[in-house]
Amino acid sequence: MRIAILSILLISILSCAEKTTPIDSVFVQQQQVSITQPRVTATSTIIDSAVTITAALALEDVGIYYTTDGTAPTENNTKYTTPLTVEKEGSYSFKAFHADWKPSETTTLKLYKKGIIPRKLFWNTKPNSKYPGIDSITLMNHTKGSVNFRDTQWVGYDTTAIATMYFKYKPRIKNITIGYLIDTKSWIFPPEAVEVYINKTHRIRYNVSNIPKGELKKLEDFQIPINRNVETMTIRVYNSKLPEWHPGKGMNAWLFMDEWIFNE
Repeated sequence: MRIAILSILLISILSCAEKTTPIDSVFVQQQQVSITQPRVTATSTIIDSAVTITAALALEDVGIYYTTDGTAPTENNTKYTTPLTVEKEGSYSFKAFHADWKPSETTTLKLYKKGIIPRKLFWNTKPNSKYPGIDSITLMNHTKGSVNFRDTQWVGYDTTAIATMYFKYKPRIKNITIGYLIDTKSWIFPPEAVEVYINKTHRIRYNVSNIPKGELKKLEDFQIPINRNVETMTIRVYNSKLPEWHPGKGMNAWLFMDEWIFNE
């Protein structure tokens, strides 16, 4: 009798275990895993008249949502259905959602408006011979670099970068956007400071406070207010020293820039 009771209990336990396996277990696992970020591309990241943004993710029943102000999208935001024609600069963020998976990480694409082009550019200092860019006007060719520092859109300096620009008809420049790379593992850091000399009479100093901690690789930029009519402009970009936590602490960091945009 005792053996019969134990046998019945064992069969019941095994029966319950069978009812809670494969499908429920797989569903729980899916709910804990994020889907891949959507792949977002643009015909150009610098807008002349308009550019086209395309987002894609090869996964059935996925929905991609986006925002135009850089905030993380939710399913309450606009759903991406067809490529976007964009005329305004800004940060465009995309995120993928699926009923059976966690949402993806956010993919953000930053677009810039084409600026004023100087009539003449003179480099007072030269970039390192290993990273000269494409030519002397790489920083004004309306093309942004990638996160790969070997991309020829990057101009690399291991000392202060100095250039003088001459403008036709003294345009009024609102601000300057300077794009740069952070790749701490490759000793590439933000500049320490920038000095701008306008028409040989006015000086602006901008201190950069975006010094990273730990391993990081990303594209960044900052804007320097000008709000003046400009005939000549000299820009000095000072590279920083490697911080205390870095293996090369105290040495000169590399300075990599991809674009200077003179905004109206």
